[in-house]
Amino acid sequence: MFGEFFKRKKISVPEFQALEASLLKDKYFIRVKPWDWLNKKEIYVASKLNDRPTMITMDFWPQEIYLSADGQITVSEFIHIAAKKFIDNNHPAPEHLDAELIEQLEALVNEMKIVELKVARTDLNPIVVLPMSKQLNAGA
Repeated sequence: MFGEFFKRKKISVPEFQALEASLLKDKYFIRVKPWDWLNKKEIYVASKLNDRPTMITMDFWPQEIYLSADGQITVSEFIHIAAKKFIDNNHPAPEHLDAELIEQLEALVNEMKIVELKVARTDLNPIVVLPMSKQLNAGA
């Protein structure tokens, strides 16, 4: 009797309706602009906006998407990995996690132009593999 009471409910991956309907789900995504660490938790991306040098900082999810944009996983795989992190910590994935991540990815692609979508796995350009500060030290 008490065993049933204290048993943890199994948390499962939600059905991702927005992901299933998305044309992006099978696309690979890749970062295309140099980046570096701003502090221990935040990065910045060096880009140009209206032909002016710009330093882009991001909230948590856009940064996670950018750092995961290695050209080796699909949008669908990324969303399932993100959901699994919640589940591994005994929390259900947010109800509209897929829609939120797709929206954030689209902003990185279409508005900021710091991530691109590809139809096949693509290797990163060497200038975006490592943070800029590590590249300077690697060449010394």
